[in-house]
Amino acid sequence: MRSRKMEYLILDDFEMDSLQEKVNKYIKDGYHPVGGLATTNQKDGFVEYLQAMIKE
Repeated sequence: MRSRKMEYLILDDFEMDSLQEKVNKYIKDGYHPVGGLATTNQKDGFVEYLQAMIKE
């Protein structure tokens, strides 16, 4: 059986529009989003947006 290589990365940004641009760029490069958008509150009050991506 042939093994397939998969690449996994997590994109992040503090602005949703900027993250959307990053996600679209990686989609054009063959990556696919995994799950939905995640958020986390930082100590300084900022919200960080995250998106997991894979490429097979």
